[in-house]
Amino acid sequence: MSDLPTILKPNATEHDRALEQAIRKGKPDLTPIAKLMNPDTCPAHLLGWLAWAFSVDVWEATWSEATKREVINRSIAIHRIKGTAGAVRRALGTIGFRTDISEWFEHGGTPHTFRIDAFGDDIFAAGFQISAELVDMVTLLIENVKPVRAHFTLRIGEKKGGTVTLRTGSLQRAEDHRHITPALPVDTHAPQLTARTGHRGRAISREIHRFDMGDAA
Repeated sequence: MSDLPTILKPNATEHDRALEQAIRKGKPDLTPIAKLMNPDTCPAHLLGWLAWAFSVDVWEATWSEATKREVINRSIAIHRIKGTAGAVRRALGTIGFRTDISEWFEHGGTPHTFRIDAFGDDIFAAGFQISAELVDMVTLLIENVKPVRAHFTLRIGEKKGGTVTLRTGSLQRAEDHRHITPALPVDTHAPQLTARTGHRGRAISREIHRFDMGDAA
């Protein structure tokens, strides 16, 4: 048996000890592992896996590489303060989103509510376009870090003088609930699905995966 020190527990099996000694004798270079676990040095194509390891709540493959690295870098700090207004601000800040956050006592709202205003100029500067997909992403991001008891109103407008209310946090779960069932009769030349949102349904092609805001009505 080698004289190399062990870091295993006293109840380690002989197989564990043999494997440990074999690894220590080879003196493996662990530098690549350290690089993989660093958001700043991890290869771009592995960032999604690193985000999973860091418990990132919301992840979009379409984000820029810089945004992905920033989201991973801030994940631990956000988890430490989840359930606070500060967590909401930091989470939105990771994707370059500049917003005005107003709690209920600041604008005379209902207790345990808050309001988030985002404006077109800031959204475009962060590399996004105003769309239903953007609202879905931001809403999910907020839902994952806000206080559980709190409800919110997310308002996104083309400009600061013309804010448009697109979604409230208290309705988010209901709006995102959809059922997909086979449509009858089925045209064998053009397969159809029926998308049901709430109490309405419509036929769509199998190739269509996007829903506009009208489907949430």
